[in-house]
Amino acid sequence: MKYYNKKFMRKLLFTVCIAMACLSFQANAQSFKFGHINSTEIWQLMPDMDSVRVRVERTEKELQALLNEVAAEYEKKMTEFSENQDKWSQVVKDSKQAELFDLQRRARIQQENAQTRMQQEQQKLLEPVQKKFTDAVNKVAKANGFTYIFDISMGNPLYFNETQSTDIGALVKKELGITK
Repeated sequence: MKYYNKKFMRKLLFTVCIAMACLSFQANAQSFKFGHINSTEIWQLMPDMDSVRVRVERTEKELQALLNEVAAEYEKKMTEFSENQDKWSQVVKDSKQAELFDLQRRARIQQENAQTRMQQEQQKLLEPVQKKFTDAVNKVAKANGFTYIFDISMGNPLYFNETQSTDIGALVKKELGITK
């Protein structure tokens, strides 16, 4: 009889432990709080982005002016070559052609460098804006007890139940001082 009671008690204890674990897991799963935000919308409204756009456009114009200078120099030398190639000896033609190829190579390298510099400049200018945005999202999420915040700006997720997720856009705008 004792053997039966021990076995029964073990099963009962095991069942109670499993039930408690399930209830605990279920309680924890229900305590998650989800939020979502359209970061692109917020970024476009941030006042800091106006100065970033102005500075990027200015840098872009400066780099384009440099590229235009090289292109103008190439056009000038190409026109000179076309107009005078019949008058020049083969040695002079070869020298002028080499000069044109070198100028073309330099223009290509300068364009690649300009693109790299533009990307670096944009990244440098956007870093503080990104930090400000991220800090605002984190502050809002922590203050309101969110477990996860999803960015829906890259398109809708495969499944999105708006009744179980809060749009925190207005809260983040308020945190950033955006009144629009």
